[in-house]
Amino acid sequence: MTHHDTTQHALVDRFLSLPAAAMPRFTGDGTLLCLCDAPGSAQVFALAADGTARSRTQHRDAVTTLAGGRGGWAVFARDQGGDERHQLYLLPETGEPRALTSDPRTIHGWGAISPDGTRIAYTANSRDPAHTDAWVMDLASEAARCVLEVEGPHELPCWHPDGRAIVVMTAPRSYESTLYLVEVETGDITPLTPHEGDWRHLSPHWRRDGRAFWLLTDRDREFLGVATTEPGGAPRFLYAPEWDVEKLEVSPDQTRLAVVVNEGGYCRLRVLDAETGAVVAEPEHPRGAITALSWSPDGGSVAFDLATPTSPSAIWLARVADGTARCLYRAAEPPAVARPYDLREAPSFDGRMVPFFLALPEGKAPGSGWPVLVWVHGGPANQALPNWRPDLQAVLAAGIAVAIPNVRGSSGYGRSYAALDDREKRLDSVADLAAVRQYLATQPVLDPDRVAVMGQSYGGWMVLAAMTEYPHLWAAGVEFYGIARWKTFFERTGPWRVGHRAAEYGDPVSDAELLERLSPIHRVDRIAAPLLVAQGLTDPRVPPFESEQIVAALKARGVPVRYVTFPDEGHGFTKRDNRRVIYAEVVAFLARHLLGEGR
Repeated sequence: MTHHDTTQHALVDRFLSLPAAAMPRFTGDGTLLCLCDAPGSAQVFALAADGTARSRTQHRDAVTTLAGGRGGWAVFARDQGGDERHQLYLLPETGEPRALTSDPRTIHGWGAISPDGTRIAYTANSRDPAHTDAWVMDLASEAARCVLEVEGPHELPCWHPDGRAIVVMTAPRSYESTLYLVEVETGDITPLTPHEGDWRHLSPHWRRDGRAFWLLTDRDREFLGVATTEPGGAPRFLYAPEWDVEKLEVSPDQTRLAVVVNEGGYCRLRVLDAETGAVVAEPEHPRGAITALSWSPDGGSVAFDLATPTSPSAIWLARVADGTARCLYRAAEPPAVARPYDLREAPSFDGRMVPFFLALPEGKAPGSGWPVLVWVHGGPANQALPNWRPDLQAVLAAGIAVAIPNVRGSSGYGRSYAALDDREKRLDSVADLAAVRQYLATQPVLDPDRVAVMGQSYGGWMVLAAMTEYPHLWAAGVEFYGIARWKTFFERTGPWRVGHRAAEYGDPVSDAELLERLSPIHRVDRIAAPLLVAQGLTDPRVPPFESEQIVAALKARGVPVRYVTFPDEGHGFTKRDNRRVIYAEVVAFLARHLLGEGR
């Protein structure tokens, strides 16, 4: 390892060595569990009242889902090497976890624990890899059976309060979902949210009498709000701000609702009256990103995770009575050198304003201005949030500014904004990316000539599209497991993803001509800037062939390209040692091509 490589690793270690804690889950006896990646990947930890933590699982592969049981036990899920064939495990109050499923060919999706705590509902695609059916397992005997064969993607968000039925949520498209009640013994189906048009119906929570339930929906609205409805009826909104309400959890006594409101990317916790929707508490906490909520069994507090641009995710506890919030568990103190984000807007080609976060390195800008990395999220129905990114903080520490846009097609800004990149309008989102880059060139503290673009998954496609549609704008590119050609992507992606992805991107048969036009591999001759490509070799979503063909095409043309692979990673790099390697590669690559270092 050269001195230059050692420097890049030291820079990355400054931020990557700080572990994060997320996904708090209370169990029925009051034990608070969470996921923490201090061991190198996310594992289950138990938190004491004084904020001390005790590890409950020890695996190399990350735990991805966690649910608290009625006693002190829990259920969690993990895969093997990122292959997404998740298996379910029971974590007892004491002792080692035991496997509930053990078919390495099958994807098991977490659902919910029955009201009496004796059964679990989950999805599995053992019948047909393209379809995940609804299953129920008795925990004592581990006897399991399929209760409903389902076409396409779906989830099992909850049980009916009497335990006789489960709720199935189908989601054929990103902005459409429907709830059904399925009798466990007979398989009889009752529509819960019949509707016309594409509307979302999410996060159902039954009232104890089973006559109605709370949910999140955007029925006839731009944004998700909190509503209540009777089975088959129309929702009645209780709390409907002009931002998405993204999380909903009901207190054990059903008098309060804990919600998270996404205000331009910044998440806010609020507690509502369950009957009127009136805000009864607004706990003060730093501005950042919240991904999970959990009520304590006594209903006195709400646990939530919170990450900010300058601090890794930590576990917080909000007291309902006085509306206060405190950090209960932080796996590491936030670094003083981390840089904050500032929310900006840039005008695009049609006059729309594109929101983006901007972070500047510490100190005075050089005479030519800071070079810039534009980082674009994946999805595409996703949103870049002001959360903790050790890779981007390392880039900032190297002396490179970072801009993080939410181009059209992003969630969080209303249904209309999310639909602006659909199908034939796909390249309009790439034009937004170019507009943000051109706006950055007008800022005195930024260098107009030294701008790179980076993204992951669909964001990787955005990188390739930006470098082929607007090649003159970019000095370098970095893409992780991006899509080079839509035809080959659909041929090789997991069969369980084809239908949902076709609804978003276009049908691989009827929209074949459009998808070929949107495939960067056909315009690869326009790429002139150097490119760094990274790929997990077990990735079932965007298989390695997508990266391999773009790398081969650039090598054939003599364009500088660096290809980094990981045999034990899938769609995302979850292990700290692997992230250390790729983050150092990113910093070194950008330093070489934006700062002129290490040439």
